[in-house]
Amino acid sequence: MAEVLGVGLSHFPGFAYDDEAMSLRVRQVLTSDRVPAHLKDPRNWPEPMQREWGSDEGTTAAREHRRQFLEGVRKIRRAIDDFKPDAVVIFGDDQYENFREDCITPFCVYILPSFDLHLFNWTRVGTPEPNVWREPQDKVMSVAGQPEVARYLTKAAIEAEFDMSYAYKLHYPDTDGLGHAFNFTLAYLDYDRSGWPHPIVPVAVNAYGSGIIRNKGLVSHLFESDREADPPAASPKRGFQLGQALARAARESPWRMVFVGTSSWSHAFLTEKHHYVYPDVETDRRRFESLRQGDYLAWRDIQLSELEAAGEHELLNWMPLVGAMHELGQKPTYCQFIETYLMNSCKCNVIMEDARR
Repeated sequence: MAEVLGVGLSHFPGFAYDDEAMSLRVRQVLTSDRVPAHLKDPRNWPEPMQREWGSDEGTTAAREHRRQFLEGVRKIRRAIDDFKPDAVVIFGDDQYENFREDCITPFCVYILPSFDLHLFNWTRVGTPEPNVWREPQDKVMSVAGQPEVARYLTKAAIEAEFDMSYAYKLHYPDTDGLGHAFNFTLAYLDYDRSGWPHPIVPVAVNAYGSGIIRNKGLVSHLFESDREADPPAASPKRGFQLGQALARAARESPWRMVFVGTSSWSHAFLTEKHHYVYPDVETDRRRFESLRQGDYLAWRDIQLSELEAAGEHELLNWMPLVGAMHELGQKPTYCQFIETYLMNSCKCNVIMEDARR
């Protein structure tokens, strides 16, 4: 019987850039007419957010935010290397990158022998900032795929009555490629640039649901005229059940697999009740406590409307991971919550191992 390791982390683009640039998202949002005038003044922000802003517009807070994140990510990388996986299955959102107006799919497995990741080519975020590695803007990170595992998991999902989409090529291989969720996840798992030796199976998730086309995957809803909401994403419960089905298949397979949920949690630019200025930190804290305790059913039972109200759309990337860990009975052995009001989103690093190891 094969083993599965579960891990979760963030792919927040800010960690790829210098500390001075990490609060760029809030600065961009403050230029929107949809932000009330009083919230454009930092003196009217929540007190913890004011502390993070400080006298240097968040640079000192960014340095500490990065330190905490890397502490967890390096633990995750060691756990993956020690596990010696045959495949690393990554659940990440497609944020108007491969899937646009021509087709939106709830889930899609990529069945490719290799991937060229264009790490810094996420052009829709504006003028590129210098990255922390001082690598060229056109840097490409080549990683191996695992088509045999990808086909196996796709077949298992379909046989479990999930109408799973799959793809043998990328829509925009020379620009967006796989998309930033996968690109930055692997860039951070190899933050120290020792090389990434593990084959991957990317699984794209439509996490943005009712805002995927309307927002163009980012903040168009703050700067363009109103348009009707898009149809919703698959429910948290459905993602959870997908994770259960894939965990059962993985357990009966000949391969050792890592399941990765990648996303930050509540996103400020998605949190309407806070006028898109800061995330729903209190709700994130409750989610973290349930995760830390291994109360995975509390995650399964979250309603999609609750996720969206809290700006937690991208937790849909974590639902297959959490469902898989519930199916396998694996609890967190390492669980780190990184709280922030200023840096767009709270982050979580987690490792869920088989207690028999």
